[in-house]
Amino acid sequence: MTRAAGGVRVALVAARADLLTGGQRGLLELAVGLRGAGVEALAVLPEAGPLAEALRGHGIECAILLLPRPGPRTLFSGARALRRLVALLRERDIDLMHSDSPRTGLYAGLAALVSRRAHVWQVRASRPTGVAFDRLLLGLSDAAVAASRDTATRSLALRRSRKVCVVPTGLAPIDFLERGTARRSLLLPGEPFIAGVIGRVDPDKGGDDAVTALPALRAAAPGALLAFLGSADPAAPWQHTCRLRAAAIGLSSAVRFLGERHDAARHLRAFDIILHPARHEGIPRAILAALFAGVPTVAYAVGGIPEIIESGVSGLLVPPRSPGSFALAAAALAADPALRADIASQGLERARDAFRMETMVEGIAATYAAVLRTSPVESAAQAEARVRR
Repeated sequence: MTRAAGGVRVALVAARADLLTGGQRGLLELAVGLRGAGVEALAVLPEAGPLAEALRGHGIECAILLLPRPGPRTLFSGARALRRLVALLRERDIDLMHSDSPRTGLYAGLAALVSRRAHVWQVRASRPTGVAFDRLLLGLSDAAVAASRDTATRSLALRRSRKVCVVPTGLAPIDFLERGTARRSLLLPGEPFIAGVIGRVDPDKGGDDAVTALPALRAAAPGALLAFLGSADPAAPWQHTCRLRAAAIGLSSAVRFLGERHDAARHLRAFDIILHPARHEGIPRAILAALFAGVPTVAYAVGGIPEIIESGVSGLLVPPRSPGSFALAAAALAADPALRADIASQGLERARDAFRMETMVEGIAATYAAVLRTSPVESAAQAEARVRR
């Protein structure tokens, strides 16, 4: 790592590195964006893989360090990992750690305590691992950056803490494929109305409610298809469950599972609408990308989603776990091209106003600066300047 004059060195401690979607892509974009704010990033990843390759391709250094899940069986391996993390911080002259999950927050917070570094914990999920754990992580953090107002109030500890600030997720510019090219790339037919479900195929994402909405969609748009674009655990039964539900309503041939694509966001214009029936969310990148792509979204009003979408203006929201209402909203959007166009236009304006990567980087860099001003830790650059004086 090369320290820019007066710059700060931060270790971005990640929980996962096996994918290049969601939070992993967010870490990549943040690391790249921080360079423009005078911050040099070192990515601390649990394994080599797509994320490490992408980071190195952008000139971001990576260190591989597995942080075991805390528990009685991992006591000794966890202690060894913590010692290695502390040694890494000292060896790389890191000023501040930025963690992205409860597990990484625990290790980063303890390492910060031992090595007298600063620690910023990024709170992304809408549900806490545990109320007591939120309190512990706040105690091990100089600041907590919440992705939404909903996330910032997910537990009593967060609601009461003065360490918490809200910095909404931002997206880097996306080079979207035009509709026909995107459909050909995904092996989708060119003509039918297609609703997309973006993200992991698992129970939390509510794919079963998307399948339930399909008959109403096809009544509004004859021949409509439903396509899932995202990873699926081959050992988990949920994808098979969704297939069975489609078969039960006689629509197996109308449901496609496209698998994981590292460039999934570029393909969003393949879809006429996005369905997002998630059970809980922080700030879902899939919806943000859909806004930028000009593809209208129907979603449950959970977590931080109402902070992204104004229902009836930049998307359609329905109460959580209401598959009937969800199906009606999806059908209403499918039946009305003018409504889709208006919502797409309003959604794009909303995204450009509030969810640009530059805005997020500015907020996080400002948090780093505030923490390093008030923390008893001083950066190596500050220490050198003090010694020279």
